[in-house]
Amino acid sequence: LLTIAGAVFDHQGETPGLGAEINTDEFEEQFQGKKIFSDSGDFVSIMVNKAGIPETINSVDAISGGTITSKGLEDMLYDCLSVYTSFINNQK
Repeated sequence: LLTIAGAVFDHQGETPGLGAEINTDEFEEQFQGKKIFSDSGDFVSIMVNKAGIPETINSVDAISGGTITSKGLEDMLYDCLSVYTSFINNQK
């Protein structure tokens, strides 16, 4: 329940070779096994970090050249997942 099993993204308006990389297997597979809660139980969502920042249990590498898409995805994940924190906490 507390580990991401998979993620699928798509956005038709993205620039080929840049933000359009959001729906590649390489990008989507990074989410498998990630956590949206810290070890202390706080909701943290998933961080989408620029290359060079060490990956953590709740972060993935951003899309190279797709900064706006990566930041938008990070914000979307936080906003959409945060509304389920009470439900998820009740399932623990």
